[in-house]
Amino acid sequence: MTPGNKAGPVEYVMAGAQEVLSHAARFGGPGELLSHAELAAAARFRNPADGRGYAAGHILFRVMAARALGGTPRTARGLAIHRHCRNCGGAHGKPGIDATNLSLSRARDTVMVASAAPNRPLGADVEAFPRQLHSSFDSFALSPEEREALAHTDVESRIRLWVAKEAALKATGHGLAVEPCALHIGPPAPDHHGTRAGSWAAAVESPALRETHGLNIAWVPAGGNHAAALATSAQPDIKELDVQEVFQGS
Repeated sequence: MTPGNKAGPVEYVMAGAQEVLSHAARFGGPGELLSHAELAAAARFRNPADGRGYAAGHILFRVMAARALGGTPRTARGLAIHRHCRNCGGAHGKPGIDATNLSLSRARDTVMVASAAPNRPLGADVEAFPRQLHSSFDSFALSPEEREALAHTDVESRIRLWVAKEAALKATGHGLAVEPCALHIGPPAPDHHGTRAGSWAAAVESPALRETHGLNIAWVPAGGNHAAALATSAQPDIKELDVQEVFQGS
C-alpha cells in the first residue's frame, strides 16, 4: 500500500454508551435520532446494557456521518443507512451511508466509530479483554506463526491481534465470513510514521486474500480494559475526536 495522507485523516471517536446517550439527549435522544428499525433492534436485546450500547453506537454512527457531510446532529436521523453483504448479497453486513466512509464497533457499553475519505477501505474494532478465551480461539483467530510466538496465557496480545484482524476484515467487507487465522499481522512498511492518537504499527499479510494484504493497522488508546484498532490503506494521519466535539452543532 502506498503511504500518504493526501485524502485527509482517519478520525475516530470512542466513548461509553451512557456518555453518548447523555449528549444525544440534547437532540431528543434515540427516539429522535434513530430510525424505527434501529429502535426496534435495540429493544430486542435481553440485556438492557446491550440495548443501550446498540442505540448509542448507531446514534454515534449517524452523527459522525452527518458531521462528514457538513450537517449537524439534528440531521442525523434523516440519513439512510444501507447494508449489503458481499458474501450473500443480503441486506445485512457492514452499515453505510452514501457519500461517507465509516466503520462501527461496539463492546457492550463501549462504542467506536471511525470516519475517512470515501476512496479508501476503513475498518475499526474495539473489544474488551476477557478473563479467558475459548479453547478454539487460537485455531480460529491466529496464524500458525502467531500461535508459535505467543505464550499460552497471553490473552491481551491475542485480543490485540483479534481487533487488528477484525478491523481489516471490516475494511474489505468480508467480516467474519473469513476466518481471521487466514490473516497474519506483521511489521509495517518501512516508512510508517507516528500520529497524534496512534501509529501505523503493523500490516496485514495475507497473499491469498488480496484485498486485505498490505492493509495498515494502528492500535489506538482504548483504556485499560479494552483493545482497539483501525485498518486502512496508505498511512493517513489519525485524529481522535472527543464525543462532545462530535455532538457540537444545533
